[in-house]
Amino acid sequence: MSPCCGAQTEDKISKPSKSRSCTDVLCLAIFGIFWGLLIFVAAFAIVIGNPTRLAYGQDSFGNTCGMKNEELGNMTFSGMDMTHRPYLFFLNMTNLYHSLKICVKKCPDRTLWDDQDIQDFESSTGSHLCRYDIVNFLGRSALYPVIRNDTLDKYFFHVEENNGHYACPKPPVFATKSLFKRCVPLPVANFAGDIIYSVYAYLNSFDSIQQVVSDIYAVKIEILEMVALAIAVSILMVILIHKLASFVSWIIMLIACIACIGGTCVLWWTYADIKWQLDSTPFNQLLSESVHNEQTFLVYSILATIFTVILLLIVLVMRKRVNIVVLLFVEATDCIKSMPFLLLQPVFTFIALACFISFWIFVLVALATAYYPIKNRIENPLQLTSPAPLPENFTGSLAPVLLSEEEQVLNKAFTLVSFSQSSWVQYMWWYHLIALIWTSEFILGCQQMVIAGSVATWYFSKNRDNVSKPILKSMWNLIVYHLGSVALGAFLITLFKIPRIILTYMTNYMKKHQEWKCVAWCLKCCTCCLWCMEKCIRYLNHNAYTIVAIQSVGFCTAAREAFDILVSNALQVATINSVGDFILFLGKCSVAAITAFFSVLILKNNPELHFYAIPVILITIIAYFIAHCVLSVYEMVIDTLFLCCCEDILRNDGSKEKPYFGGKLVRYIKGDDGHSLQPLNKVAGDVSETE
Repeated sequence: MSPCCGAQTEDKISKPSKSRSCTDVLCLAIFGIFWGLLIFVAAFAIVIGNPTRLAYGQDSFGNTCGMKNEELGNMTFSGMDMTHRPYLFFLNMTNLYHSLKICVKKCPDRTLWDDQDIQDFESSTGSHLCRYDIVNFLGRSALYPVIRNDTLDKYFFHVEENNGHYACPKPPVFATKSLFKRCVPLPVANFAGDIIYSVYAYLNSFDSIQQVVSDIYAVKIEILEMVALAIAVSILMVILIHKLASFVSWIIMLIACIACIGGTCVLWWTYADIKWQLDSTPFNQLLSESVHNEQTFLVYSILATIFTVILLLIVLVMRKRVNIVVLLFVEATDCIKSMPFLLLQPVFTFIALACFISFWIFVLVALATAYYPIKNRIENPLQLTSPAPLPENFTGSLAPVLLSEEEQVLNKAFTLVSFSQSSWVQYMWWYHLIALIWTSEFILGCQQMVIAGSVATWYFSKNRDNVSKPILKSMWNLIVYHLGSVALGAFLITLFKIPRIILTYMTNYMKKHQEWKCVAWCLKCCTCCLWCMEKCIRYLNHNAYTIVAIQSVGFCTAAREAFDILVSNALQVATINSVGDFILFLGKCSVAAITAFFSVLILKNNPELHFYAIPVILITIIAYFIAHCVLSVYEMVIDTLFLCCCEDILRNDGSKEKPYFGGKLVRYIKGDDGHSLQPLNKVAGDVSETE
């Protein structure tokens, strides 16, 4: 009997090949070059960027609040130690874009009506509200700010700085609160409307990408806590499958339904809470982030509701077919019991993914702050003169007097520093995104290859209870021979995912223009097609890795053979494999929903976040990703067992000369024990007759 998929011998198909060769070497070389360029991008971002700028902000002299800074050349006031000054304070609240910004120890928590209040606040809190070279603020007349130097016994008046810059705040200084580490005035009854508008317009002008990255950086501890929760829930799922294989399908369906319903209720409750807060906030004090949070959670709630309803309907329809996969789960459990270290594969995968994603996020934050400084030198900002009173009709300029050495300190020139990002840096974002998808899929593919090789070795062994080091052998074969095949499989998924992301972005952009709605609809159709193709490629990859592990052939050859087997047994794939994958998908959704539930409760009251909806969805995606890593062990085992079983049926007839390796699983799938899955038996018979 010749093989059905190519000109391989029966021995090569029946069990893993012992003679191996390197596969898809060219793709592995391309992947190595890609990572070399990624390291260059990372080195550039780390050298140029400073992630703390997003979280704490920078003053007008290039210092990042809340940390020790390096001096920028010989520029005045740069390189200061701001460790104990974490908050950014604007000296001119009516014009934030041109105001001097300084780092302060504490934001004014009460209204400072006059000079003495400012002095008392500084004395009681140690929070200096004037420019760094002004030692002590004592008083100010209606026309001029007043500066006092402790080394002098006299006072000097100065006019306002160039371009509207103040050296000290102009009384009254209204009570503020810390918002994103910026001192923002609290709403008071007699607060000038232009000041409120100026402050919130400035905050609303923050770049969206910077705000998102800043939010992720600000809640990094909470993200790690939610990651730990996702791991714990995923391990609990594995224990349920291991201990209750016969009932696990029903248990997972019940947990998934409860988790999705609970998560949907929390999303609607969060949306209602945000809407109530916005409705009670004056219009000129609305932050665009709060509005975006409302809109985002409305979308989340609607999508979650639709997903939950569809899920409940599918569960209702599939409940009668759950018993079909019970034996497949039992066989998968027996396989894992014989090779318990397979359950450690997700741990290795998680460590690899955690290291890579941590590196990726750090480089992402560094890229977001990869700015170059722009200098603006201010000459003689403080024009000092004698304190003699001026007549009311005075319209001239103040004549400077000869200054002592101490007085010259007050009148020294300084340089304002702002930061700007080069346009070509933005292209690195796309390269960085491709690196995230390709490398993540590569890491997951390595896990799938190891599991496929181990399970295939176990299945085609006569003595399954005494298989010699199948996992270590599979790892060795992967590292030495098949990394190129995994890189190629991961690249194919990336090849469909990146265009889908681009089309999704273009669709959202064109929705804003009425004349492009038809184009947006066409792009949406293309996006759906790419999504379907990506899912097909991903499913085919699972089975192709199994053929690569068994036969040691290239990825394309393995994919063709896996496709032929799946097409030949389409009915069984639809009735058994898909139902098993659906149950595992419900398990992943349960982990993601439970993690999202707690992340919303923890993050919704965090005042430091711009879009807390973004960290929530990020945590949910990470939780699903973790659950995928853990439960993909069973998913890959089931897929591999099914593929091996199909090969077993097509190569053997159950006689003494050609016994089945699968035993009762093969008989169950063929329908010999009374189950109605006999088309596979018919396919095998048709193939035998043809041959």
